[in-house]
Amino acid sequence: MKMYKIIDIFKNLSSGEKLLPTNTGFTWWENVYTSNSAVYDREFTRRYADFLYDDFLGGDIDETESNFKADVLSILTINQKKYAEMYRVFIVSDEDMPITYNYDMTETTGAQRTTNTKGSQTNNYGTHTDTIGGTTDSHNVAPFNSNTYQADSQDVTTSRQDTYGAREDTEGQRIDVSATDSYTLSRKGNIGVMTSSQIAEHLTDYFGEKFKFMLMIYEDICKELLLIGD
Repeated sequence: MKMYKIIDIFKNLSSGEKLLPTNTGFTWWENVYTSNSAVYDREFTRRYADFLYDDFLGGDIDETESNFKADVLSILTINQKKYAEMYRVFIVSDEDMPITYNYDMTETTGAQRTTNTKGSQTNNYGTHTDTIGGTTDSHNVAPFNSNTYQADSQDVTTSRQDTYGAREDTEGQRIDVSATDSYTLSRKGNIGVMTSSQIAEHLTDYFGEKFKFMLMIYEDICKELLLIGD
């Protein structure tokens, strides 16, 4: 078992290397620490420079550096729900956390109206063809050199046959659509009895004394992993 001061671990870091773990998969950690790790590493070292890290696995300072990151990752993992919820407070915008009032109501009302959409309709009318039959009249005259008696003339009439074609009409279907707008009413906020100055005082106390996101994590790391040095 070996102990190294935080200042010694920090000085052993190679160029660009981080004191605390990265690529943890925790959004709250990547967005805060990893995006500005140089500042947070320096601040952690300044606060705990002479504190000792008790490396239960032993080894040289390079191995201790790796073991320290692994132990810090364990703390982040075990407390991930607490840190995630505190991160939600950490990123609340000014608009969502007013300091002079504690009730906010928003009401949005849409106009009520009904819109009717008339569908289109297409009718297809079929065609038909009528065939009118013709008539033929034949007039026969007896030849002058025939010995057979025949009438002087004979008329032959052929009857006429008319054909009427069938027509098929197709009538399209029309669909009408009606739409009705609705209105939405939403309310949000807190109803309290504090005055504006009391609200401001409460928030100042909370963010100034009780809530410090990264310092809270630092203190957990120190409590779990570090021993007070010389």
